[in-house]
Amino acid sequence: MRYIADVSKHKIVTNEGKPLLWMTYVVSRQDLSPLAPGFVECSKTIRADYREQILPENDPFGAGATLLHGTLDTGSVPHISNAIENLQSALAFTPEGHPNRPARLASLGASFLMRFKQTGDPDDIVTSIEYLQKSAELFPEGHSILPACLTFLGDSFLARFKQTGNLADIAAAIEHSRKSVVLISEGNPLLPSCLNNLGNAFFTRFEQTGNLTDLTTAIEHFQKSAVLTPESHSDAPIVLNSLGNSFSRRFERTGDLADIAAAIEHYQKSVRLSSDGHPNLPTYLNNLARSFATRYERTKDLDDLAVGIELQQRSLKLVPEGHPVMQMQLNNLGSSLSRRFEKTGNLDDIAAAIQHYQKLLALTPKGHPEMPMQLNNLANSLLARSTRTGDVDHITAAIELHQRSVDLTPERHPAMPMQLSNLGNSFWARFKQTGDLADISAAIDNQQKAAELSPEGHADKSQQRSRLGGYFMARFKRTNNARDYYTAARNFRLAAIQNTGKPTARLAAAREWGLCCGDLRDPAWPDAYGTAVELLSLVASLDQTIHRRHSSLYGTFSLTREAVAFALFKGSNDIALEWFEQGRCITWSQLNQLRTPVDLLRQHDAQLAERFLAVSNALETSGSRSQSSWTENSTITQQIEVEDQTRSQLKLAREFEQLLIKIRGLSNFKDFLLPPKAANILSQLPTDGPVVVINIYRSHCDALALINGVDDPIHIPLKNFHQDKAELLRRQLGHHLTCEKLRMRDSDSDRGGRLARRSDTGLCHILRELWNSVAWPILQGLGYSSMPAHHDRNRIWWCLTGPLAFLPVHAAGIYDPNAKVRGPCISDFAVSSYIPTVTTLFEKLRNNALLKQQETKILLLSQPNALPNAPIPGTIDETRTIFRKLREGDMEVISLEDEEGTKSRVTKEMGTHSWVHIASHASQHPTEPLKSGFYLHDGQLELLEIIRQRLHSAEFAYLSACQTSVGDENLSEEAVHLAGGLLAAGYQGVVATMWSIKDQYAPKIAEDFYGYLLREMRERGAQRLDSRQAANALDDATRKIREKLGDSEYGLSTWVPYIHIGL
Repeated sequence: MRYIADVSKHKIVTNEGKPLLWMTYVVSRQDLSPLAPGFVECSKTIRADYREQILPENDPFGAGATLLHGTLDTGSVPHISNAIENLQSALAFTPEGHPNRPARLASLGASFLMRFKQTGDPDDIVTSIEYLQKSAELFPEGHSILPACLTFLGDSFLARFKQTGNLADIAAAIEHSRKSVVLISEGNPLLPSCLNNLGNAFFTRFEQTGNLTDLTTAIEHFQKSAVLTPESHSDAPIVLNSLGNSFSRRFERTGDLADIAAAIEHYQKSVRLSSDGHPNLPTYLNNLARSFATRYERTKDLDDLAVGIELQQRSLKLVPEGHPVMQMQLNNLGSSLSRRFEKTGNLDDIAAAIQHYQKLLALTPKGHPEMPMQLNNLANSLLARSTRTGDVDHITAAIELHQRSVDLTPERHPAMPMQLSNLGNSFWARFKQTGDLADISAAIDNQQKAAELSPEGHADKSQQRSRLGGYFMARFKRTNNARDYYTAARNFRLAAIQNTGKPTARLAAAREWGLCCGDLRDPAWPDAYGTAVELLSLVASLDQTIHRRHSSLYGTFSLTREAVAFALFKGSNDIALEWFEQGRCITWSQLNQLRTPVDLLRQHDAQLAERFLAVSNALETSGSRSQSSWTENSTITQQIEVEDQTRSQLKLAREFEQLLIKIRGLSNFKDFLLPPKAANILSQLPTDGPVVVINIYRSHCDALALINGVDDPIHIPLKNFHQDKAELLRRQLGHHLTCEKLRMRDSDSDRGGRLARRSDTGLCHILRELWNSVAWPILQGLGYSSMPAHHDRNRIWWCLTGPLAFLPVHAAGIYDPNAKVRGPCISDFAVSSYIPTVTTLFEKLRNNALLKQQETKILLLSQPNALPNAPIPGTIDETRTIFRKLREGDMEVISLEDEEGTKSRVTKEMGTHSWVHIASHASQHPTEPLKSGFYLHDGQLELLEIIRQRLHSAEFAYLSACQTSVGDENLSEEAVHLAGGLLAAGYQGVVATMWSIKDQYAPKIAEDFYGYLLREMRERGAQRLDSRQAANALDDATRKIREKLGDSEYGLSTWVPYIHIGL
């Protein structure tokens, strides 16, 4: 007779992710003989004459357990039922007092538990508990099988609770599971599973009470179980799934992204370790899918949502109709489809979500503890559909379902605040449709209860307070009751200052708080708007890629402009300047922080300085990685690799925060990498001209002039300019450029003939408006009453916001090709440059002294035939002319033409040359600005790749290409364009373009630019070019083209697009 060598390997994993440690745990009873495989085929009916054969004295469990062994890997209900019949027959032949009776009772109890988890039959779980309780009573204290019996009994009570909702069952589950852990010996193979079951009991109680101590205890037990369970063990996926559940729930409570990252990590491992066909794979996939959907709620990353939906659909295909796990799958898939509908507005998604929820309700028996949540989810989907259809009946149906959900939920249940909040939201939706004051009052009542019931520190509390503030504000607008307004302001403040919750929700609340402060003349307005501006960095936190940070910032930048406008209105120019700097170019500022020199810190604490450098470098590398997109063909291994990167970056960001705290605790470092104060900014300004910051918000437009040696910013109100006017000019410019096909560099020199006519929306008109409303009032405010001599002109650095960032303020003036005397323009008074932030300017000033010590090494690049664009042969003439001129000036220069200009070669040469001149096509990506780039011989050199470079010797870049200073209109305050990227990569200054440049004149402008710099170098008697003269050189080159072409639309379109950015 052949025997089973290791019965312990044959276990079943339930669809709920818990082990069914059936009672053939012979590994803990070395005195038991293995069970013969011949018993697997034993008859369902045990005949008396076979009694002695199939019930040997050394088989305490009985033949039914042996038959059960054959079904463990499949979870087959018919086989489990056959085993139960045999076990019952075996028990019938086992008299009271027989030493094997406790084990056979336990085996029967475990079998009924197994079948219950497959069928959900309530009679099975009652019977399971009865058998297991009898078994536990009969086992003597210290019996080796007693811990297994107790852990089964705990699992059975837990399973019954999930069907009935009776809290006494959870208490019994914890009691029996805890006793099993106490009784079992160290090293016993059952210990990991007993720990896992005890963790599940505490986890389930947390879900009912919301007590974080229970969740913490559950995690501790799961982690101990995981340590004791190698990945090769069949229980490993179970333990990992349990850990995933607990971390996921903790994220929902606290909002800590590290928890949802840990949940995804453990779920992914449980899926990876489960083979196709594994009975638990649908559950593991479903839980993994839910974790991605949960993270989407925080990050709004559509990849997370796409992953979640694909995994949920895959999970659903793996189970038969009516399977217990299907309820969970339908619920989660419905939630994800609802979320996608909210993003896309596709009615098919919300219709499918409603269908899933309705099917789920039909499968759920009356009184089931999950019923309230299912009603809540169906109500939410109906409410979501009403936002698109405007159907009040859908809202009313949602209110009824939400009310039923609340009525079925115990008052202190952790889900009650969420359900009350959703009920309030339904009343709010109907109020917006009908205006019925009873609805807004009901919304307030329910939202107040939700906020009061939510424990402090709950991730949803800020959103609940923010909603409540909005409801009070809406009622105030109807009733004019001042108490409602004050209550609204108080709730917005409470929402904003929460330390947990979605940063975007807190940001919106802080903004509303600021508006209320303005209306109420509340002296707390600096706290309100200061909180809002500070939260922008949290919205675009370092634990995200740069791509994700930009996405997170979409639509937020009017906030900074609003805050600055309010501070200026209040006469607080210093605060306005500080907020202006803190709330703009956030991603570039973060990059500069990660590249901060630590020489001074190294003198105080070398080890801390080195660790700061290491973490900063790793964070920069991680943050600038390409965004990984999920596809249906992505494997779980590929997905795990992406999540590993995400978790690593999150961990680095947390360590970076802790390092900053530690550094700021040192003497003389308390302000390390904090946003600069106004006094600090004003003390580091250049001496050769003012910086002019222009803030535009709605009806307000103001300039702040910052002048070296002047202790306070000078406020210059621009009373005849406002946001609507700027938007109109921007649209007119865009329409003009599109009509005249001035978006790409072109070799067709005759095309400009169509620009000779004047237009009410052409450049002459736009530049006149900018002069009258913006430039001239500012020049007057600066004290310019007459034009200075040409060589006495100062510099002006413009720092613009909103739609002004897309307008050619540097060329503002009165241009008339028919006038006998030229009208005034900015270049008559000053040489213009642009800067993304004031801080950028004095950072470049600090670097300039170091760069003066190095040689000028110049890289020239021409790409006349880069596909898929039209040929631009003028680029070859341009670089060859510059090459000859520079060689005549004894400059070290190399030139790459056509096929020599590959991405790898150009990137390498940029690292060794301090100056670079790029003559090629370029493009601004309409939706993903980091994919903007230069067209080279073998493809596009993207902005993301450029900013990854640490170009320590970089000094100046001339971009003879189109639209290299055109950013994303949705990120107007971020300067996300090619020129901005080169500044971030380390260049001191950049010549860039606002729109198409003409291949016919680009070579001449470039030749004159370098000619000016070479003359200036010779006049100084120097051996290197001075990048600080680049703005003057561009001014000289464009002035010559203007003299040649005049002030026609054609002439203006030729030189106006050229701008200088930087020092």
